[in-house]
Amino acid sequence: MDDVDLIKEKINIVDLISEYLPLKKAGVNFKASCPFHNEKTPSFVVSPERQIFKCFGCSKSGDIFTFLIEKEGMEFKEALEVLATKAGVTLQKKTDEKKDFKDRLFEINLKAQEFFHYILTKHTLGKKALEYLLVRGITDETIEQFGIGYAPNSWESLTRFLLKRGFTHQETIDSGLGVASKSGSYDRFRGRITFPLIDGKGKLRGFSGRVLLPAEPKYINTPQTAIFDKSNFLFGLNLAKTEIRDKKEAILVEGEMDVVLPFQAGFKNIVASKGTALTEGQIDLIKKYTQNLSLGFDMDLAGDSACRRGIEIADKAGLDIKVIQLEGGKDAAELVKADPAFLQKAIDSAMPIYDYYLLSVSRRYDSKNPSDLKKVGEELIPVWAKITDDLVRERYIQRLSAYLKTDEKIIREAVEKERSFKPNNYPSVFQKTSVKDNVVPSKSRRELLEEYLIALLLHPPKDDNFVPSFPETLFLAEKWRQIYVLLFLYLDSISFKSKAFDINEFVSDLPRELTVEVDRLYLTELDSRLSSNKLWKKELDGVVSELKKALIKASLQKLSFEIKNAQEFDKMEIVESLNKRFRDLSVKLKNL
Repeated sequence: MDDVDLIKEKINIVDLISEYLPLKKAGVNFKASCPFHNEKTPSFVVSPERQIFKCFGCSKSGDIFTFLIEKEGMEFKEALEVLATKAGVTLQKKTDEKKDFKDRLFEINLKAQEFFHYILTKHTLGKKALEYLLVRGITDETIEQFGIGYAPNSWESLTRFLLKRGFTHQETIDSGLGVASKSGSYDRFRGRITFPLIDGKGKLRGFSGRVLLPAEPKYINTPQTAIFDKSNFLFGLNLAKTEIRDKKEAILVEGEMDVVLPFQAGFKNIVASKGTALTEGQIDLIKKYTQNLSLGFDMDLAGDSACRRGIEIADKAGLDIKVIQLEGGKDAAELVKADPAFLQKAIDSAMPIYDYYLLSVSRRYDSKNPSDLKKVGEELIPVWAKITDDLVRERYIQRLSAYLKTDEKIIREAVEKERSFKPNNYPSVFQKTSVKDNVVPSKSRRELLEEYLIALLLHPPKDDNFVPSFPETLFLAEKWRQIYVLLFLYLDSISFKSKAFDINEFVSDLPRELTVEVDRLYLTELDSRLSSNKLWKKELDGVVSELKKALIKASLQKLSFEIKNAQEFDKMEIVESLNKRFRDLSVKLKNL
């Protein structure tokens, strides 16, 4: 057992968190108002059984170490030392002979960076890449400042270089620099300009590779490793953090080139999210330096659901968000290359995010068309409902009312109705026979029902060795399908042994990404009446029935389309066969 596991064993998460805020018993768990964001209704749940916490408002979650890191702003090493003292654990000291696994990954990245940068700046193999960068307007000084390099178009030039310097095939694979092969490993980055991914503390965690010649994908990145997580990384933060703090504003763009050229032109408070979907981890990084965020993406953010969800998280975190409108669909790099004054003007004219949403719908919909006005309401009312500040929300209710030429009272009631709907209140979704999907919905009724079904299976009544009998094809989402298969196998094994359900035993062998989802659903508070074996089984059967109906309805819709096509081409034999299948499915649906 290592130090971390020993400390976890000795410190109860309920006792630790109780030192910071009052916890109230809620079934098998404890609840409180979240210490990480302002809320009126407690949504912060602590599980003594899983020894984890989860806030269903701001989505922060983790164990005792995560809590201390988030609450006290500590680094992991500092949190480890504090909790070791509290637990009475003496930390084991590392020996020089056995370097930490992560230290080796940092070392191999540094050595790879030396290789890539040398190839670009000093070797003939990098000549074309260097010429390309200079044509794009990037100076030698900027190449040095960002550590830009070039990966030769070879399968094993980097691998051979690293092996000669004492690294192993496994270390190249673990770092993401290599891809496993029969002979050991081959280079991940080939024929690409490389950008070192350096965090805010100056640690080189991975690389991004951009194609030199037109090809797909345009960019590839180091995959998730023990030292790199794309969702907790902002490119350029190591160079921009001081300027962000001084200017009290962060400019967020999409890719590496969108940072490099503007930074060179004097826009020093710019970083890249490496995609348009902001994550909670990236927002936390920004909050360390400023509360003001300006988004400079070359796309319509309002029409992108993943980007919208990121903006909602940023709003919950208390960030003041604006949108920089880049003229003519150009990105920040193209705009600054044409004239830095164009980008400066766009930054100075940045508009608040909710004004931008109104502008976006005015461009995409006809205000004189009643059906378009309805679409505007369906798109923006869910967004307005998620505005956390009451005064800001009220202002935009008035603005939307004026745009739609609708009584403010009607808009306000619609927003409040949307606010009262809890997406994780699964029973309310189950009881509704239909739920109107918004233009950019967060989750459909079917998705919520699939989640609810897994949540029910994770909360079986005591003294009941239940094993589900429905097929995994009932789930459309791959992650729920995977969890269901593993859960079925586990329930089947404990039923055979007449053992009780143990959540810790079930998650012990799950992949990390599935464990996160299981923990979220396990901490979801279900109706207390479902502790009754009979009511739980009735609820489960009802949800299964609804999902089966949804599958059949989808099949009927597809058959209707096929029948129509067959009729158009006068294929009557096929029409007859399809009609029979349609009738059979209709009867099946009626009997559910």
